[in-house]
Amino acid sequence: MYTFTATLNAAELPVWLINTDDPVFIVSQSLQQKLDDKHKVNMLEPKTLRLKAHSSYWLVIDLNKLPSNQDYVVYIAEPNLTWKKFYLLDDLLQIQNKDRLASLVSLSSVRPHWLVDHNRQNRWALLNFQHEHAISIEVGVVSAKTFEVNLHQTILGYGAILGVLVLCMFVCGVYYFISKRFKYLTLNAYFVLVTIGFMIDNGLTSFFVSGLEWSAKWLINQYALCFGAYFLYHFAAINRLKSHYKSVWIALLGVSIITAIMASLLPQLNLQSSYIFSCIVFLMLAGIAITILYKGKGERTRLRLLMVLTLSVQAFSWLVWNGFGVGNHTIQNVILLFTSLAISSLLLLKDRHRISSFNYSMTHDADTKLPNKQLLLSEIMKKVAHKQHFSVMLFRPHVLVNARATFGYEHANNCIVTTLDLLTQQLESINALRLETHVDQGVWIARVDDSIFACVVMGELELSHIEQFACLIHGVFEEGITHNNVKLVDSVDIGVAHYPLHGNTARQILQCAIQAMSEKRLQGERWRMFDLESARLSEQRLLIAASLKLAIEEDQLNLHFQPQICLETGDIVGCEALLRWHHPALGAIGPDTFIPIAESSGVINQLTEWVVAKGIEWQARFCELIPEHVISINISAKDLLNKDLPVLFITKLNELGVSADSVMLELTESATLEESKNIKITLDDYRLIGVKLAIDDFGTGYSSLAYLSQLGFDEVKIDKQFVLNLAFSLNDQSICKATCDIAKTLGAKVVAEGIEDPQSLAILQRYGCQIGQGYYFSKPLEADDYLLWIKNFKSVDVSHDVKAHLVD
Repeated sequence: MYTFTATLNAAELPVWLINTDDPVFIVSQSLQQKLDDKHKVNMLEPKTLRLKAHSSYWLVIDLNKLPSNQDYVVYIAEPNLTWKKFYLLDDLLQIQNKDRLASLVSLSSVRPHWLVDHNRQNRWALLNFQHEHAISIEVGVVSAKTFEVNLHQTILGYGAILGVLVLCMFVCGVYYFISKRFKYLTLNAYFVLVTIGFMIDNGLTSFFVSGLEWSAKWLINQYALCFGAYFLYHFAAINRLKSHYKSVWIALLGVSIITAIMASLLPQLNLQSSYIFSCIVFLMLAGIAITILYKGKGERTRLRLLMVLTLSVQAFSWLVWNGFGVGNHTIQNVILLFTSLAISSLLLLKDRHRISSFNYSMTHDADTKLPNKQLLLSEIMKKVAHKQHFSVMLFRPHVLVNARATFGYEHANNCIVTTLDLLTQQLESINALRLETHVDQGVWIARVDDSIFACVVMGELELSHIEQFACLIHGVFEEGITHNNVKLVDSVDIGVAHYPLHGNTARQILQCAIQAMSEKRLQGERWRMFDLESARLSEQRLLIAASLKLAIEEDQLNLHFQPQICLETGDIVGCEALLRWHHPALGAIGPDTFIPIAESSGVINQLTEWVVAKGIEWQARFCELIPEHVISINISAKDLLNKDLPVLFITKLNELGVSADSVMLELTESATLEESKNIKITLDDYRLIGVKLAIDDFGTGYSSLAYLSQLGFDEVKIDKQFVLNLAFSLNDQSICKATCDIAKTLGAKVVAEGIEDPQSLAILQRYGCQIGQGYYFSKPLEADDYLLWIKNFKSVDVSHDVKAHLVD
């Protein structure tokens, strides 16, 4: 017997609880006797009762004790009772009404309840109920108004929980459609099953679907645990482990899934037992995950750990409530609401952490953790907005590249971080801009790109202040980078630009600093300030580089040919092909300007191939007039490694029927030195083709005679700087004479460039120079003019006393 005591308007409400399997007619016949044997209980407040499985209980209420001024409701807060029946008895203990009298009939499936009507013909109210499983239920007798208020609050609470569950499903759906990760689809399935289980447990399924029995929630929650376990497998990063934990997890997860499938297919299987087993397995999986995550650190690990704990609380709640029938609906619903909100919150927190990490990676360098160009621009934009003067100082330590090649990428980054920490300590004491503040220290240095770093000098432009910064940077890097007793030291390029002197925006200032850093420093300079004229030339170089490829494709280039004359006979030997370019906007651009730009921009191979193709085509025309005519074509140092160029020579020579030995390739002495490792093999390839080789601008380089002897050139060309003032310079005369002697020793012919007067011609003849080229004979001519010049050519008088130019 259960005893409850409560008062309502000072009137006692006698209530008896009888545990008997007798039917109603037997209970009614012996009611007085049964009540005499039991203690009367007073119950107006809800009370939780523990029911035995398949046991029948009778709640008996003495209606004569009810106050006549209000109605009462008897209710049971368990919608899934196996049996429930309400009876009214008169004074003679006769059943007056076997039908249920509901106060709110539409909600009777959510919370079974019966109206105790004030009718003096009714003496007793009897409620008979039982459950097929041992369970704790809430029973109450309250006023009708109180019950209606409480019931509406309960329905609103159920609506709130369903709203939260739907919101959780929406969040999971959005995550899945955005990320296309299957784990969010399984979590969505988990919430769908949890929602169905919640509706079954609280009698809400009748509003949506019928036919789902109370015991179905075991199987539904069992599958929900399987989906939840699979979600944790990925969310807790168990799938990334290589330890035995992962194998145990997979095995237990497989057991849980198999158990759920067997419970679905085998009706004879005890659903409650299999459900309890699945809950225990899930808690074991959670224990493994907690063991793994407990050792980790970081916010991401904490989020994973909280997710595991949240799902573990839900699984334990299901085990206690659905597995063993302990607790009540209110507690279970509160736990469900809490865990659902927690899961969604953890997903959002993880997403926020991912966004935060993404934002951090967008504004910081991955290797050094320093602010990057984006954050640097953001900070100096603030200074620009407030019209504060500052200078951006960029520095590029070349030792970083050498350190990567020597120590490896990771060790080089560690070394550079250590070096920058030393520089940071120096910057703390002077007027530098603090880009951001960490917990332990400030940050004054940003990494603009892979090899360029930056700091910001605040205040008006003072050269002494900039010099101080430059000295600090050079002083730190002069110490070098050391790893495994290997020390590397190299130069540092520094460029400076000032706001507002050099630009009006942050991006302009940064660009000016990059241009200043890229300029070559003069001897003794530690840094370079942005210079407008240098920037203009740099912009012009960029325009030339951008236009050069288009000029090749659209045939804007042109070849001029300067005759070469035999200094012994005065006859024409051949010509040198000279490249000319007339830019539509910039006008005539000399080879000395655009050839280096072509080499640096990677267009030189295409340019040379164009010159070779056009040169051989014109050589075919020239040979029709002079069969022994030789054309000299200049080859850049960058062309020596172009494997397609020899193929082009063979193709064009065969296609046009031009003899290979009528083509002379001219290579500068500096080019042969630059490619010294591969030059011998490359030149041998051209010799196999049959073309001749000449060394151009001889005397401007530093190659040894032994080296030149090994390469074996057919011609040696004296640079025009030694010829133009030959008649008046003893030094130039000595160089020209020595060159002729060297060429004779090497078995090569000598070609002198820049002959413009008969005195120089006479001196060169006396030294034994065989071929001359220069304005004394002819200026460079366009192809058609050169053809006409050949047709009208007569021998040049090359006697020592000749004063005339070319004979028409």
